[in-house]
Amino acid sequence: MTRALLPILLLLAGCGDERPPAPTAEESDQLNEVEELLNQEASNQEGPEDRSSSPSD
Repeated sequence: MTRALLPILLLLAGCGDERPPAPTAEESDQLNEVEELLNQEASNQEGPEDRSSSPSD
C-alpha cells in the first residue's frame, strides 16, 4: 500500500499552483494605460521602406 501511495504523493507535490498573483485594480489600470501608449506609438511609427519597385544592384 505504501508503494502505491508514494508516487501519488510525489505527483500531488508537483502540481502546485506557481502562477504570480493577479494584478490589483491600480496595477491593471497602469498596465492598460501603458498598453494604450505603446499602441499609439506603434501606430505613429513608419514601416520599412517599400523596395519592391526599386531596381536592385
